[in-house]
Amino acid sequence: MRHKAGSFIIIFGLMLSLAWIVWGVLIFFGSTSINYVWARGELGDYFGGGLGGISVLFIVYTVWLQIGQIEAQQNESFEAGVFRIFQALKPELEGLSARIVSKAIKAGLVSEDTNEPFSEMLQTFHESDRTIFLRALQKPNYSNSIIAGHENTDLNEAIERYRNIIELLDKSLTKTVTKNDDDFARAIKATEVYVTYEKCFK
Repeated sequence: MRHKAGSFIIIFGLMLSLAWIVWGVLIFFGSTSINYVWARGELGDYFGGGLGGISVLFIVYTVWLQIGQIEAQQNESFEAGVFRIFQALKPELEGLSARIVSKAIKAGLVSEDTNEPFSEMLQTFHESDRTIFLRALQKPNYSNSIIAGHENTDLNEAIERYRNIIELLDKSLTKTVTKNDDDFARAIKATEVYVTYEKCFK
């Protein structure tokens, strides 16, 4: 949209300048100007004043472009800030996912998977895959028990901490969408920490 408008302004300005010059040539050097004595400076006033006025159009366009560039830089800076927040909070959210799974098993809300016991999951979490508990929470047995509610204080505390942290990030992502850049927001929302929030805590 901005590119099309800029092209239109440039073409319009050039055509207007050309028309002004042609009209000036006809006035000062055409057949109608032979019997008319022009005062000193009228030629310069005509071309200088007219083309100077037209140049204001290009100045306004340049300012408009600069405003767009500043807005784009502000949006990029905001996204960079949101991404830094995400990177800072992600390890905490991954740790909370392990705590939630542990508390849910201890509270008897979820039965431990014999094919993938908690101890093995914890070892995998520390050694290679920190998203293993996030994916476990997305399974129906965990997500349903969390959504249904319970009276376990420790588990509720961990769930509330997870929800509070991710809601802070969610508010920032909402602002990126209002700035007409939802690609960044969609990328963050596709991560395991956010998908877990959508399925279990939202």
